[in-house]
Amino acid sequence: MAAPRTQFYHPAKVIDAALHDTERAIRRAEGISIVVGQPGTGKSLLLAMLAEHVRDDFDVALLSGARICTRRALWQSIQAEIGEPYRGIDEVELRIALVERIRSLAATGSGLVILVDEAHTLPTRLIEELRLLTNVPTPLPAVHIVLAGSAKLEELLALPRMESLSQRIAVRNYLEPLDHAETAAYVRSQMRAAGLDWDAVFDAGCDDAVFTITDGMPRLINQLCDHALLDASGSGGRVSAGAIAAAWREMQRLPAATRIGRGEERATDHADTDHADTDLDDAWQTVDCAAGGDGTTIIEFGEPASGCDAADEGRDPTGTARPGGTDPWNGPDVELVFDTGADPFAEFFEQERDVIERLQVEGPDDFSGRMRVTSRDGTSLGRELDSVERVVLPAVQTALRAAPAAASGQGGDHPPTESGDADADVLVIEDDLTEPIAPTTKVAVRTGDYRSLFARLRRGGWNA
Repeated sequence: MAAPRTQFYHPAKVIDAALHDTERAIRRAEGISIVVGQPGTGKSLLLAMLAEHVRDDFDVALLSGARICTRRALWQSIQAEIGEPYRGIDEVELRIALVERIRSLAATGSGLVILVDEAHTLPTRLIEELRLLTNVPTPLPAVHIVLAGSAKLEELLALPRMESLSQRIAVRNYLEPLDHAETAAYVRSQMRAAGLDWDAVFDAGCDDAVFTITDGMPRLINQLCDHALLDASGSGGRVSAGAIAAAWREMQRLPAATRIGRGEERATDHADTDHADTDLDDAWQTVDCAAGGDGTTIIEFGEPASGCDAADEGRDPTGTARPGGTDPWNGPDVELVFDTGADPFAEFFEQERDVIERLQVEGPDDFSGRMRVTSRDGTSLGRELDSVERVVLPAVQTALRAAPAAASGQGGDHPPTESGDADADVLVIEDDLTEPIAPTTKVAVRTGDYRSLFARLRRGGWNA
């Protein structure tokens, strides 16, 4: 069955160590424990085993975080698990009743163990509520929390707002898939729990096939072997390595047997021949077409593989016909080749250029339709600047053109300026801001002050 059953618990190395560490943390009140693992590695079974081990000494609430989304639902779930009333009671009264139960348990030397499965689906505010339960004042710590979930659980607990809870984590356990030796031991222990002998029902090499297909994931091992046994019960025969592969193909709705290999065909059509006992690795053959120098295989969709004629497909190097296909689990690497001639970003760049050209400003006339901000002082200053442009600047330019002749008659102290100097007619006015400017008092400047300044400039020929 997909649901965990404690009577079929197999003490594999990783899960058994996690069970003992977590139970020790509960009994010694070390702090919060977390269990992290992929789906199917046994987190729910571990929590069920913990509940059985500590139920005689503690009240146990085994929760599923996936169905809890409010504080009231959290308190109701805990109260229901420990046999307390929970219907028709508001949130505040539920929490008060739970705190009273915790204090009564602490008075007898016991406590409350809260086991949360799928804790990564629990909102962080509810995880924080569980942490606050551990702060209930009692002579000895009376609330023990175990959180089990996927890798996302660690990401949630690493958030800055979860720092208080992270500091209280005493035990971290990580469940992993079984290795090859543990897989072989696991399938045999499950058969013994069902009253059967693995070697009497499964052919040699079946445990290798199970490990290759499932990568040692306990839940997948259970489903695969159960399906293979179900198929074999109809024919009354033993389960072969090919039947394991056929059961997996049926479970996953994979393509026909010719795409997987001829192991299944040998096991079903030639069970009474010498090939029936062949190893799974020997049964799966590959077609070496379009093999590159680095051992990879190049396949272009819609075209036959390079170097393989239609007449040669499905034949081994000796020319003998065979079902084609590659090992779907241990076959050669496949490189997918796509046409990369076109620039995938060209269209976006073209659109961006269009936008820039549309917003480009050609001159002051482009602002004719825009909103402007005007003032009375700005208008009067504009008239004064217009007079400077018409009267003062031509006089300055004339003086600058005469400057080279005056400079040449001063004993060579100032070298003459070439008549072709491009900067001869340029008047540069700049403020030297390299030195720090001392704070000054701001004085309001009137428009008349500018008018008198420009009048002096016109009268003095810029000498002022």
